[in-house]
Amino acid sequence: MFLSEMIGKPVIDPGGEQMGVLGDLVVTPGAQFPPVTAVVVTVGRQETIVVPWRQARVDYGGLKLSAARADVKTYEIRDDDLLLKRDVLDKQIVDVHDYRVVRVNDVRLELSDKRLFLVGVDTGTRGLLRRIGLEKPVDWLARRLRWRLRTHIIAWNDVETFERSEGRIRLRVPLDKLASLHPADIAKIVDELDPAQRQEMFESLDVETAAETLAETDPAVQVSIVESLDEERAADILEEMEPDEAADVLGDLPAERREEILSEMEAEEAEDVKELLEYHDETAGGLMTTEFIAISPDMTAEGVINHLREVGPDAETIYYVYVLDSAERLVGVISLRDLIVAQPQAKVAKFMVEQVIHVHLDASIQDIAQTMEDYDLLALPIVDDENRMQGIVTVDDALEQILPEDWRRRIPRVWSK
Repeated sequence: MFLSEMIGKPVIDPGGEQMGVLGDLVVTPGAQFPPVTAVVVTVGRQETIVVPWRQARVDYGGLKLSAARADVKTYEIRDDDLLLKRDVLDKQIVDVHDYRVVRVNDVRLELSDKRLFLVGVDTGTRGLLRRIGLEKPVDWLARRLRWRLRTHIIAWNDVETFERSEGRIRLRVPLDKLASLHPADIAKIVDELDPAQRQEMFESLDVETAAETLAETDPAVQVSIVESLDEERAADILEEMEPDEAADVLGDLPAERREEILSEMEAEEAEDVKELLEYHDETAGGLMTTEFIAISPDMTAEGVINHLREVGPDAETIYYVYVLDSAERLVGVISLRDLIVAQPQAKVAKFMVEQVIHVHLDASIQDIAQTMEDYDLLALPIVDDENRMQGIVTVDDALEQILPEDWRRRIPRVWSK
């Protein structure tokens, strides 16, 4: 039984006379499959009566009431009640299995022991055809043409209200389950939501997950999300992001809003971001992150490994460890392989590579990409005119700039975890 098949059906009083037509069904969420608690009867063009379900039953072709109109005890709709036609039908839900937003085309109901239960929503093609009265003829045609009409029923215990005041719903996703999804998958969902839904989702996510998800979303969506959040929440999320990613987001915001958020950020993180904002987007300075691992040449291999255990989780990548002198000039680099095979007490200066491939702050995207390709690098150090280390550009950030827009989402990000 589906809602579309019941809406508009006659509602008959005990005497067999038609009182009106079914306008909607009321359910009170809470149970896994909540029962219908009341029916909305449309009488004439404008008048409606809300009748408790205990005074109604499903009858052939419609509903039959157990009491005459004068004896009907009106049901008072509560704040947490859902009207299936008004609040659920045609609304969007988030399908976390396919990472997409879909529309509710119909509502599935089941009759059991004279009670009507809400059991699911239909987001498939059949639901839409059923709504417009074409399911049977199209089904007949499909069988002859060997087409397959898609049926997609999502159980109601996987659905909850998103914003009940506006009638939006989404799949029930416990925060721990949502946080366990890859940020790119959460981003696919976020990109399809409207601004109010995005705001609600980002306010519910923990800061770390929100930061990783924001980095994966479309740039225009990033701006929409950050502008919708209060300054403190936005600052917390941006602090958790890599400085280059945070700078990219803030660089697209209006100057006044950007300064408001920067003022809420921790001084050290804000300073890193401000520094990156000074560079042009399409240069090494604009692409680089200031999060990298730096060591001194007089450290031992064992000392470096202990250092990595302490600071590694905060770095964007630890494939390479850069060696800086006391003036922060780049004098060498070691790979993780070099570090692992080195003798524990060996000084870094003894096994580091001294000829470090690097580019300067004003290098173009094309120069960066070509250098990475020529030397098969996962990250490229960026230095100033005095050879002082300023940051690194990772291969995923470089590729995002040179590939077409529709290819960028397919790039695996360089994860440090």
